[in-house]
Amino acid sequence: MAQERNCVNKKDFIKYLKSLGIDVHNNTKARGHHGFCSQNRIDVDKNLDDVSASKVLMHEFAHYVHFQLEPSLLSNGGSLKVLFKTDDTALIESELFKLSLKVFDSRVLNKIETMKADINNKIKEHKKIIVASFPNFKICSKFKEFNKFIKHSDAKYLLKYDRVQIKKFWFSKKRIISIDSLNKDFPDMPEAFSSYIILKSLERRRNRLNSRLYKIKKYLRKPTELFARFVESYYSDYKETKLTAPYSLNRFENLLSENYYMYLNDEKFISLIGDCEQKLS
Repeated sequence: MAQERNCVNKKDFIKYLKSLGIDVHNNTKARGHHGFCSQNRIDVDKNLDDVSASKVLMHEFAHYVHFQLEPSLLSNGGSLKVLFKTDDTALIESELFKLSLKVFDSRVLNKIETMKADINNKIKEHKKIIVASFPNFKICSKFKEFNKFIKHSDAKYLLKYDRVQIKKFWFSKKRIISIDSLNKDFPDMPEAFSSYIILKSLERRRNRLNSRLYKIKKYLRKPTELFARFVESYYSDYKETKLTAPYSLNRFENLLSENYYMYLNDEKFISLIGDCEQKLS
């Protein structure tokens, strides 16, 4: 078996997919991560170059193959037990998740991690400022001195929001207070208390990033996504696939030889892959 593979030519692949009765659209922005598959339709982002589009087509085609095996995947995300025809899926899930992180465009994940690291450093800086005036201060405990000071101040609204518009009476003017203008809005506030409000704002930002990170990883752990990225990697970087997911690869190839994945073992499909390898070898 070849140790390195290249994705099939975009135009040839689209032609093959259409021959299966799949409605392929490559003139839209596409939903999802540059591509989308819904039963008998595949959309690919029109702004992708041919190589990237071919990888997305392979990914979405894997979803299509999965749907033939497990029509309920649209509602439940599918099952590795069905995809790999085994009840022992712990190692498969672990391998495929590691592989998915390599196949997935990790720039978003890296950006989030970088932003989190920056926020954590800023939180430490503001904690030092607070501790300088209040040595017993702990982030996880109540800040009694601050709570007493803030009780009758409009600054208390900034403990939940970064920017607030205040209008106490219908005839009074609107006042806007903000984290960015904290010292100007509350010039008499001690530095330690200002730092505490900023620290709370940073914690909210970090929580939002954690929530986003959790959603991305939860999405990546869906069986149908694990399988699609495995197939994408299998036909574009066989060597990396074998290195990262050897057990899953062996199981997949055994089932592939038994024609379990149907179209992935179709003669026309294999011919497309072979022709592409020959052209690019």
